[in-house]
Amino acid sequence: MFNYRNARVMLLILSLILLCTPGCGLVQKAQTPEEIFSLALSGLAGKEKLSFEGQAGLRRENNGVFENQFKFAGKLEDHNRLTLQTRLPGVVNSGGTQMSTTSVLPTGQPGGFSASFQRKKGQWMALSNQQEPLRGALSRYNPISQLENIDRMNKTIKSEYGGGRRTQILRIELNPEDAKTWAMTQLDAEMSAMREEYMHKASAIGGVNQTKLEQELERVWEQGESTMDKMMEPASVQTVYHLTVDRKTSLPLRLSSESQISYQDMNNKKSTEALVTDVNFGEYQ
Repeated sequence: MFNYRNARVMLLILSLILLCTPGCGLVQKAQTPEEIFSLALSGLAGKEKLSFEGQAGLRRENNGVFENQFKFAGKLEDHNRLTLQTRLPGVVNSGGTQMSTTSVLPTGQPGGFSASFQRKKGQWMALSNQQEPLRGALSRYNPISQLENIDRMNKTIKSEYGGGRRTQILRIELNPEDAKTWAMTQLDAEMSAMREEYMHKASAIGGVNQTKLEQELERVWEQGESTMDKMMEPASVQTVYHLTVDRKTSLPLRLSSESQISYQDMNNKKSTEALVTDVNFGEYQ
């Protein structure tokens, strides 16, 4: 004869087992987008070695045509040492006198160039002060540094569809004020690096010519800094990232971004530029 009491007891026991079993897909609490991002950043921070490949380009006025395109690759070793290598396809269009959201990287070297960085107290520092002009701008394309900076800023994180069973995709939009402050910080750092690099070259000349060259470089640098400040003060910046995360390992697989700056040039003409990047992470160790 069927015993309903025993059946109810067995169902209760099974329910308790399901509730107490770690990792059960039926009862496991879904992770929030913020938790997914935090896990991805923590996983990245714990890696001794990794590699990545990416590309970047500048788009003006939403016309779909990219300028200043180049590819880059990077390797992290010993947890805190990073080498970035550019892979430049050809001559870069400087874009005339218009302000650019990213420094124009030189293409004099057929195979591009590399720069090394060391992470010290949470900041990535160039290992050499005697670099070729604008080589220091490569630090902008360090995806590890980007994710670390994103973590410190005000932002909105949402899950996006299309990730599939293996991956999750996060849409990360920075607070406009934070995005603008970060853009200004990067531009200021790159201009300062340019000044130091050119001054170093001028010091190698010596004599009267050195003094004249240093004075001229200082004048040009101050003029450029003043122009940039005037253009950026009323500018607006919108920056959106898309981070693809491996569901199993919680490690980042891809990081793409678009940072759009709307400003008025020196002729009071409204302009829009967008720096677009796309990075794919490779081997983790």
